[in-house]
Amino acid sequence: MDYKNALLDAAQFTHDTVWGYWKRWFILAVWTIIFPLLGGYVMDIFRGNSVPPDCNDWVRRFIDGIKYLVAGLIYSIPVIIVLVITFIPVFMEFINQVTSETTELNFDAFLPLLMPVIGGVIVAIILGIIVTLLFTIGIIRMARTNRFLEVFNFSEILKTIGKIGWGTYIIALIIIYVISFILGMLINLIIEAPYIGIIIALFLWPLVTIFESRYFTLLYEESGE
Repeated sequence: MDYKNALLDAAQFTHDTVWGYWKRWFILAVWTIIFPLLGGYVMDIFRGNSVPPDCNDWVRRFIDGIKYLVAGLIYSIPVIIVLVITFIPVFMEFINQVTSETTELNFDAFLPLLMPVIGGVIVAIILGIIVTLLFTIGIIRMARTNRFLEVFNFSEILKTIGKIGWGTYIIALIIIYVISFILGMLINLIIEAPYIGIIIALFLWPLVTIFESRYFTLLYEESGE
């Protein structure tokens, strides 16, 4: 994969989506608040059209966005379960101390729980990485086939990643997530600006989402599917 060209293509696609289309940009900013609609728009990008989609057919986009959210939630269940199991003992110890007659927390009582918590967090991070690797391709397959269960077709997902190349795929994801992290930090700084910061951020967040979505689409198409 030519990472540089993919990033330039994604940037150009983002530019073409909003520049000169101010009404579309405004709608996308509104859809950032009504996230299922923005998720539905992302699903259209995943379908691979080189022309930015219009902000029409709100009902279909809302349904697509709900499917996106539900699929993401289901994928996140293993990570949530591990984190819940990890932090239940800490929570119970905290409740026991709060409800006891002691006036101060005994932090020494939490020390035996430190290593299990660290271990649980590490397991959750590893699961999160696996989930990200599978979900990124799975959600695009779901968008292109219009079949919800395709997001869980792990055998086909792994075949697609294999066609892309595991090394290429992982490097591509690292690149986009580093860039997205930096952009996210900059937007968060803008939010701190009084009065107008949040409004500006509402117009910037959809650009990051569109940029990522186009990049993921190009990555998927490296498989030749």
